[in-house]
Amino acid sequence: MHYDSVQCRCHGTVREKIITLNMKSIYNLSPTNKMIIRNKFFLISLLTMSLLLLLGCSYDGNQSTFDPKGPVAEMQGFLFDVLIWVMAIVFVIVEFVLVYAAIKFRHKPGNPLPKQTHGNTTLEVAWTIIPTILILGLGIWSVQVLWDLEKPPADSDPLVVVATGHQWWFEFNYPDAANGKSITTANELKIPVGRPISLSLSSDDVIHSFWVPKLAGKQDMVPTRENPLWFMADEEGYYYGQCAEYCGTQHAQMKFGVKAVSEQEYLEWVAGYGEAPELSDEAKLGQQIFAGKGQCITCHSAAGADSDALVQARVNGFLSGSAIAPGPNLTDLATRNLFAAGIYDRNSENLKAWITNPDELKYGNYMSKLAQIYQTDDGNASLTDSEIEALVEYLQSLK
Repeated sequence: MHYDSVQCRCHGTVREKIITLNMKSIYNLSPTNKMIIRNKFFLISLLTMSLLLLLGCSYDGNQSTFDPKGPVAEMQGFLFDVLIWVMAIVFVIVEFVLVYAAIKFRHKPGNPLPKQTHGNTTLEVAWTIIPTILILGLGIWSVQVLWDLEKPPADSDPLVVVATGHQWWFEFNYPDAANGKSITTANELKIPVGRPISLSLSSDDVIHSFWVPKLAGKQDMVPTRENPLWFMADEEGYYYGQCAEYCGTQHAQMKFGVKAVSEQEYLEWVAGYGEAPELSDEAKLGQQIFAGKGQCITCHSAAGADSDALVQARVNGFLSGSAIAPGPNLTDLATRNLFAAGIYDRNSENLKAWITNPDELKYGNYMSKLAQIYQTDDGNASLTDSEIEALVEYLQSLK
């Protein structure tokens, strides 16, 4: 025990000497070497920060706020640009004066103590009044922009859509899509170009957040209340959206799309919605499995808009602990680019993998947890390959 203690003290002494020698070697460097080390450290730091900034920049990325495609996002982007540039200019001016004063009037050997002054009243008044005017001006303008963007322009005939957040997908209900026709769809919001879209946002479980960066800013979706939001697409395209409020296991995979199309294409989609699809013999078998053995119809609709009573019944069943939950309406599934809340391309291969075992593609979903056909040892559906293929054929016919 005594030997170990002596050994530890010796080792500690050796380590201390090594550290002391290393520190002395650093402090004993020549001014030139010290300058080289400082310059290298500064250069490496600058390159690292530049790399991080460049990695975070994407002007025309799928969810870039720097590439607005509608008047709301454009005005919000302009407000952001003005605020950030004004703040950047003020920051540079203040820091320049600060650094200049620190270098110019730094203490030097042999210099006498400088004259002590109380201050400069004119300067102090100026740097109090100017920032106050600047902040008030920007603040008033910011509030005015918020008021202007609160509602669609008057007499613009906006398309009204009720958007509901679920764990972990989005539901879109059009009370009057066109000619009095009601539509319920999911995860892909189809809109006509050049027409304002007035959204009523809510949630039936936890707080979500609706965000389409290229069309408008974020807005929370809160249970028991409705939050308004509007936007408009200036050109045709597919705009990617995302839930921007942590909402559980699959928050990061709660995505959706906004598909902006021409007025004619939009009206054609509305007219075709809910019409009985032409089914092959295999698709007819899939339809029977959808309504029977697969029990898909318990949570999903595939023949038109959901009634308020049906939606409420599914919600109540879920809240009471029954093997049921609100599921995406599949009436127009074959018209969507993506499925599983904007994660996977809609094709037969991906649909087959999803039906076989959705938990492997999107862990934690209620479909795997509640549907009876997935209560197996391996979590795979208790359906044969031919039955799954027939079900996929049916789903791919829903237009």
